[in-house]
Amino acid sequence: MKNNIHAKLRLGLLAIWGILIIFAIIWSIEPQWLKNISSQGKLVEATEFKLRGDELLRQRDFTNALAAYSHALGILPEMQSSQIGKAISLHQLGRSAQALQIYNTLLKDNPDKPWEIYYNLASIYESQRDKENTISALEKEIEFSPDPFNSYVRLAGLYFTSSEWQTALQYYRQAFEHKPDLQNDYLSTLRTEKVTYKMDEELVKSIDSFLEKGFDQQIASQYYQKPYDDQLQENPIMARIYNNAGFCYAMMGDLKSSFPFFQTAVKIQPDNQEYRQNLAKAEHDLNEK
Repeated sequence: MKNNIHAKLRLGLLAIWGILIIFAIIWSIEPQWLKNISSQGKLVEATEFKLRGDELLRQRDFTNALAAYSHALGILPEMQSSQIGKAISLHQLGRSAQALQIYNTLLKDNPDKPWEIYYNLASIYESQRDKENTISALEKEIEFSPDPFNSYVRLAGLYFTSSEWQTALQYYRQAFEHKPDLQNDYLSTLRTEKVTYKMDEELVKSIDSFLEKGFDQQIASQYYQKPYDDQLQENPIMARIYNNAGFCYAMMGDLKSSFPFFQTAVKIQPDNQEYRQNLAKAEHDLNEK
């Protein structure tokens, strides 16, 4: 009986050692299926920390956002979205030199979303009152971006604050031409997310299927268009753009052209005293002519 027990124990130990040897061989040769499992696991874990960093960034908790992005990069160093998030956090924490280093390194490596890098570079240069490099970075962002609206607005604002009315107005006109709309927002978001999550094959396939279907105007009109338009019409940024464009016309002596822009600004934000005063002055000066 005792011998039988010992025999069973020996067989059990041999089986365990056999399994361990098999796993050792598998790990040493790293077959493709094992690499795929490992890569997918790293991607999932890194993405969790990246998304945590995004949320902390929205909450302006830059210290913990930096920690989350750094953790994601410890798992997946090539994750560009986490590198950008880390650079944003560093800049917000006053460590702009380190942020610039990350952005410039990314630009040398053919980045997935160069427009994001240039847009954030512009923020650093603008905080340093470096107008020339700010303008250059925003122009580069426009060159690459699927949705350059914000960069046109920022460029217009730079020239507006330096009283360069004609150039400011030129960029405000470009901003109006690229004004947000539901179809462009939907498609540009899908394209951006496809680049962001390019390492996740299943998610990319899903995004591709939505892009192939395109924008369903009938469904959008039925469910989404009105709330989207209402939200856009109440957007204070749009009110500011209309007011500033009207102000450019007024400063260039074209009161007639300025009037509808001031009207639109007041329509969006009827309680804004600055916009109401600009409208009233334009109306008064037009009546005086």
